[in-house]
Amino acid sequence: MRYWTLFKLSSVCVAVLIFLGLTVPAAMADDDERIVFTVDVAEDFNKFVPTPPLDSGVPQRGSFFITEGNIYPAGTIQGDGSTFDPEDPNVPEPIGRWFCRGTHIVAGDQIPATPEPWVYTSQLYFLPDDETSIATSGVEQTAPVVRAVTGGTGKFGNLSGVQEQEFLGGFNSTGGVNLRVTFVLRRPSNGD
Repeated sequence: MRYWTLFKLSSVCVAVLIFLGLTVPAAMADDDERIVFTVDVAEDFNKFVPTPPLDSGVPQRGSFFITEGNIYPAGTIQGDGSTFDPEDPNVPEPIGRWFCRGTHIVAGDQIPATPEPWVYTSQLYFLPDDETSIATSGVEQTAPVVRAVTGGTGKFGNLSGVQEQEFLGGFNSTGGVNLRVTFVLRRPSNGD
C-alpha cells in the first residue's frame, strides 16, 4: 500500500512539473540523499517491431511496439547524433542495454515533426544488466520530458525519482532515436 501511495504521489509531482514546464537540472551534485547521473541512448532501429494498425508499414495511433538499443556514457553521442553509428568499432563500448515498449499517440510519419507527444512508453535500463536496472514510464516527444522512475533493481532497488529525457534531434545510422537521459534519484529518508 505504501508503494502505491508513493507511486501516486510521484506521478502527481511529475505531472505538475510537466504542466509548469519545469525540468530537472542536468548537472546537480550528488549528496547523501540524491544520486544524479546522465547517459546517452542509441536505439537500434533494426530491433523496432510495431503491431497493427499500420498504414503502408507505418505505425498509426494505437500501434504498440517494442525496441531496444545501447546505453553509453554521457556525451558519447555528439550533436544531434545523425552521424552516430553504434556499430562503429571506434565507438566506446556500451555500458548497458535499453529496452522500450509503448503505444503510438501519433502516426510514425509525424515523428519528429509534431510538437505533440509521440508515444507513451515504459523503458528499462540495464546498467549493465537486470541485476542493476531502472524502470521508467511517461511520454516521449521532440521537447525534453520528465518521466517517473517506477522501479529498479540492485543499488537502484529502493530509490525513487525522475528521468529527464532529451531527444537529440537526429536519427542514428540504424534509423533509431538518440537520447540523453539524466536520472535524479533519491534514497528513502529514515522514516520510510
